[in-house]
Amino acid sequence: MTQVLQLPTHNGWSEAETAELWQEVRAASAAGQPLRAAFARLAERTGRKANSVRNYYYAAVKAGLAPGDVPTNRALPFRPFAPEEIDELLRAVLAAQGQGVSVRACVLSLSGGDRSAALRLQNKYRALLRSHPERVRAALEQLRAEGIPCADPYRREGRSVCEGGTSRRAALAALQSRLSDMDDSLGGQYLDLCLQLADLLTARGA
Repeated sequence: MTQVLQLPTHNGWSEAETAELWQEVRAASAAGQPLRAAFARLAERTGRKANSVRNYYYAAVKAGLAPGDVPTNRALPFRPFAPEEIDELLRAVLAAQGQGVSVRACVLSLSGGDRSAALRLQNKYRALLRSHPERVRAALEQLRAEGIPCADPYRREGRSVCEGGTSRRAALAALQSRLSDMDDSLGGQYLDLCLQLADLLTARGA
């Protein structure tokens, strides 16, 4: 039978519970498991809700309470793209493709070799192709007006990405969902494959 830790009488966390949380996060990271697995295990032992465990984890990390050996990359807050970042991303990728450079190689270069940052850039670029073709085409027109070689991603695919097949969208969504559930220690191992698959899907118009 699973041992249940004794909870304090107040709503706060005891030192023992906090130590158990860090240990679970370490174990999940070492095993390549998502953080939610660590939260679920601790919730089962303590009788707390998994969401409560998750909330405490993020609050503790934000407050700087995590031990130095506890991975906290997944606890970084979501940072939306600023408008100028979107414009720079589009210009860089479209110009790179005009030189025969793949999206994957371009985002890796833009990220300085940071694989997590590269995936973030790649996902944003794909989302722009699907949902904001007018912004992509505006960037194309600006590059052409400046005399900078660029490639039309819609023409290369032979059809509009926003009108692309369900299979392509589903495949990309599945890849993104899988990576979002992984800790960086495991997700990084699959990032190169995911980026290659995304490029193949785009090139073939799958």
